Amino acid sequence: MDIKLLRSFATVARLEHVGQAAEKLHISSSPLSRQIQQLESELGVTLFHREKKRLRLTEAGQKFLDEVTPFLQHHERLKLYGQSLTQADIGRLDIGYVEAAIHSRLLPEAIARLNEQDGIDIHLHALRSRQQCELLEERALDVALLYTPPENNGVLLQKQVLTEPILLAMPKAHAIAAPTSDDLQGQRWIADHAHLNPAARAKLLAACQQAGFQPNITLEVSGPLAALACVEAGLGFTFIQQSLAGRVPETVSLVLLPWLPLEIALYAVWRKDDSRPLIQAFLQALFAAN
Repeated sequence: MDIKLLRSFATVARLEHVGQAAEKLHISSSPLSRQIQQLESELGVTLFHREKKRLRLTEAGQKFLDEVTPFLQHHERLKLYGQSLTQADIGRLDIGYVEAAIHSRLLPEAIARLNEQDGIDIHLHALRSRQQCELLEERALDVALLYTPPENNGVLLQKQVLTEPILLAMPKAHAIAAPTSDDLQGQRWIADHAHLNPAARAKLLAACQQAGFQPNITLEVSGPLAALACVEAGLGFTFIQQSLAGRVPETVSLVLLPWLPLEIALYAVWRKDDSRPLIQAFLQALFAAN
């Protein structure tokens, strides 16, 4: 499969417009449309819904994009790495992460500690947990920060580096002082798109069901900040990690549910055979930041 087709697909998927994507790729619209059709023919699936001048991803297209994105990132990393071989010896560190590693400040604080050393080239990659594990084994990542640790396969090492409680976020105009499961049963809920973190979503829904209510998810978004913006607009309730409390607007109320002991956990994962001093220095900085 030609990588040029994959780049074209990812660009069209991001812009949802052939003309704008063609301008970004420095080609005309007609050959770009033919490239998308060629890719769909090779795969045997329809990747886009055609809606007048806009193209929107089908469900299959979204799943394919989820795999194409880290592949293109890895390809770019290899190209940059090859170019760096002719340059001065710089210590490069590729770190995968999930959003909670940023919002908790765990990763930024670890990088700040590491940046006290000279000659370190750090690259961050926002990826799902499963993708990070795959790229670790392929040596496309050096360290992963993820929600769901891999099974012990003798290749990867892991350590839990963060736990924090999950809070209920409600529009202040519709806030409930001490919500019970019955109170939450009839509410509208905002959640991450199911494909972003299916394991965490399944765990959350199972815990809610065991507690006596089933969230009625009426809106799906990408990330907790988007969910908070929707809560602020009065569109429903959501769950967020405690470290985001300082970024919650005054029009949103937060409450800890003692009868629903949810928490978020982050794990650092790295290759067992990677004993480079740079990796060890980063892990020490990460553990110190916890």
